[in-house]
Amino acid sequence: MPFLSATARCAAAALLLACSLVARPSETPDQSLLAAHQAWSTRDLATLTRHAQQLADDPLADYVQYWLLDLRLGQPGPVPNADIQAFFTRFPYSPLADPLRVSWLKALARSDDWTTFAAQVTPRALEDPEVACDHLQERMRHQDVSVVHDARILWFSPKSQPDSCDPVFRLLAAENLITRDDVWLTLRRALGSNNLPLARYINSFLPPLQGLSEDALTQAYTQPGTFLDTWDAAGDTRPARELALFALSQLAARDPQQAADIWLRLSPRFSSPERAYGWLQVAWQGAMAQHPNALAWFGLAGELTDDRMRAWRTRAALSQGNWDEVLRTINGMSPGEAARSAWRYWKGRALQALGRSAEAQAQWKPLSQESNYYGLLALEELGGQLTLPPEPAPLMPDEIDALRPHLARALRLHGLGLVPESQFEWNAVNRPLSPRQRLVLSALASQVQWYDRAIYSIERAGDQQDLALRFPLAFEETVRQQARQNHLDEAWVFGLVRQESYFAPLARSRTGAMGLMQLMPATARWVAKRIPLHHFQWAKSTQVDTNLQLGTFYLRHLLNRLGHPILATAGYNAGPNRVLRWVSGNPQEAAVFIESIPVSETRGYVEHVMFNATVYALRLGQSPQSLHQRLGTIPGMKPAHNGEPDPAAAP
Repeated sequence: MPFLSATARCAAAALLLACSLVARPSETPDQSLLAAHQAWSTRDLATLTRHAQQLADDPLADYVQYWLLDLRLGQPGPVPNADIQAFFTRFPYSPLADPLRVSWLKALARSDDWTTFAAQVTPRALEDPEVACDHLQERMRHQDVSVVHDARILWFSPKSQPDSCDPVFRLLAAENLITRDDVWLTLRRALGSNNLPLARYINSFLPPLQGLSEDALTQAYTQPGTFLDTWDAAGDTRPARELALFALSQLAARDPQQAADIWLRLSPRFSSPERAYGWLQVAWQGAMAQHPNALAWFGLAGELTDDRMRAWRTRAALSQGNWDEVLRTINGMSPGEAARSAWRYWKGRALQALGRSAEAQAQWKPLSQESNYYGLLALEELGGQLTLPPEPAPLMPDEIDALRPHLARALRLHGLGLVPESQFEWNAVNRPLSPRQRLVLSALASQVQWYDRAIYSIERAGDQQDLALRFPLAFEETVRQQARQNHLDEAWVFGLVRQESYFAPLARSRTGAMGLMQLMPATARWVAKRIPLHHFQWAKSTQVDTNLQLGTFYLRHLLNRLGHPILATAGYNAGPNRVLRWVSGNPQEAAVFIESIPVSETRGYVEHVMFNATVYALRLGQSPQSLHQRLGTIPGMKPAHNGEPDPAAAP
């Protein structure tokens, strides 16, 4: 083959590049779309650019263009303002317009293009915390005096704020618009919630040598008992007192009684508000541990002004069966907190226990109309029982045909396995619809076994409820087979799977749990060895049969170990070792135990699973069993460990 001249080589290279940018005859649009998504995931701009050209006229071209612009916004150099404006012009109704605008505004702030930022910011974009803080910076540049009020709201928020808030906070602190007392107040809150990164950030607003010592903070956190035992020699300064209060809260989380004993000795050295705060920390931790002295400690803390602490005082009273205190504390809650389903139910229980039956029934009657855990408990207190609701009017062909075209994009993304994108697209279609249209949407999702979106839409369909859509018997044969094989209540398994994944086989949590029953890798491998499941591979964990086989076996193991379905359900979410620490030494009504679970996520999880199970029992035609019967009583003994270690990471 003869050598090419320099000119010919350049021409050949140009031709090769041009050929690489046109569609490959063997590559379908779906294949190209998946390749584009992979290129976006790996930040391969060149490959993504090639596929963007191929898919320029595709119905999902806005996704590809969004991925392309998202990558470009993350690179150094000028912000591609014109190309982003072109996206909005070409795709005015794309659901990706809002997330693209948020990314654009962040890039504009980073490049100090505040003029364009001010012109493009929208109320929807300000829902993003980083953009909100960027907007505060932009307003400060224009001497907007109202920015002080809005910035102080963010300063006192219990959550960590984005880095873009820091310039605003620093300027306000320099102008003494965030005062020294403001800093100490938020620092105490951060320490009280164990948010040490936030505490260290807030501490940086105090002058050198006037804030918390890093070494002392570490000791108060890791060795609170030792820290408090030697506190007398630490000197009576504001940092020393705050660290003592922090150490007290850490010790109370481990041993409330020891913390109470130490605080009884140390508290006279502190101011009256500090003494009350210290007792509040001891009482709160004692309530979460169901300590018998928790109510007495709350008494030493004085009048409560925080609904979270009122809630825990109520739970402490429930654990002690002190119905007078339950009623008094609920009545002291803010109107919004007292209106929550939980406190309406327990207020009714307190009234009933105190012989005020008519008031109790008046409390439960409106609650009994709610389709949830507490609503069903209230219904049963009134002598009612769960029944199948009337079915909505049958769907008409024209209703279905009117919505079907709007689902093409979501269904295509779903078929390609692009889970977040397909859910995002579905939710965008669902958002503006009427309750009746959401019922139609749910039915269409169910037809293609897209159960998680069917549940998503029907739960937002108002009075257009269909129990079969809201509580589908998805993968029924396999679920029932695995439940029977492990001697588990089928309704319970259905209820747990619904709560874990909404029956989405490819569901994946932020912590890495996967599949219908949301198994963590360590749990799946631990169970696979004990079944035994030969040649098990983690990649198979999302397969329906495999996931249900592993998950139901593990649930049976938890039931054997913990001895009660409520405890096993809690253990499935929080891990069995934590549940063992929550169990009281005395028999306890399961509803009280559930209400006293110290982890709010687990508490809500158990409530949902038990409500789901009661509904599924009805759907499966099981013998009638009320939610009260399903809950029962938690045994008055610590469940025994069988000596076999559990996986390090339980679901």
